[in-house]
Amino acid sequence: MITNLKHITISIGLFMAFSSSIGQTKEKLDLNRGIDAYNNGDYGTAQDNFENAYEANNQYNGALYNAANSAYRNGDFEKATEYYKQYAGTLENKNDKAKAYHNLGNVFLKRFSGSSQNQNPEEQKKSSDYLKNSIEAYKNSLRNNPNDEDTRYNLSYALSKLKQQQENKDQKEGKDEDEKKDEDKKEENKDKKEDNKDGDKSEEEKEGDKDKKEGEGDKEDKKNEDKDEEGDKPKPGDKDKGKEKEIEGKMSKGQIKKDLDAVNEDEKNILLKIAKQKGKKKGDNNTKDW
Repeated sequence: MITNLKHITISIGLFMAFSSSIGQTKEKLDLNRGIDAYNNGDYGTAQDNFENAYEANNQYNGALYNAANSAYRNGDFEKATEYYKQYAGTLENKNDKAKAYHNLGNVFLKRFSGSSQNQNPEEQKKSSDYLKNSIEAYKNSLRNNPNDEDTRYNLSYALSKLKQQQENKDQKEGKDEDEKKDEDKKEENKDKKEDNKDGDKSEEEKEGDKDKKEGEGDKEDKKNEDKDEEGDKPKPGDKDKGKEKEIEGKMSKGQIKKDLDAVNEDEKNILLKIAKQKGKKKGDNNTKDW
């Protein structure tokens, strides 16, 4: 809410005095009707009449100024802005010019104050522009009348609002930047997590394939070993046959000992036989000598 702003002053007396010196023309009638309506608080009707008076005679730049004041009171800020700018462009007198720019600053500040706090980016830009335009209007007023304290106060007020707006913007941008960093960090961590997950999965798959391959190799080796063992092993029906093969192919220790004992016994018998034969021969010789 705008406080302690200078009240907009309408130069009613000047135009009443001016209009009384001319005949009953259309512009005079419209001007007087506008003054009556304004005094009765009917600012819409007053604005229409002042506009009509200026259209009838564009030398009535005071009617244009009054139309701007009526539009401001009526809440038609776009028209008020247009008329104050147009009026200021027709003036040479610095004090009148300062007053026009002062009121123009009030319009812009009013438009800024009436803008919503929750705005989209486009509306925020408009609101900021209103504030900046009000500051520029007050500065133009002071350029024409540096001693106007009301204008100085309004300028100071507008500048404080601009500073506050910038601080809020910086704070919001800083908050948005922090939130963006947090989101980026979360997204980065999420991506890393997904990458690690995919990497682990890939390694597991590789390891699994390796183990599977090795397992299949071991299985094949085992199968071959079993096959070899089965080849060496006698079949159930070949049990006795296997024993015969073992006897034929390889003698046991017991059999060897038995055979050796038999050989020894045979050798012993042969030696005894030889000895007997020698003894018999010897006897025969002795008998022969007798």
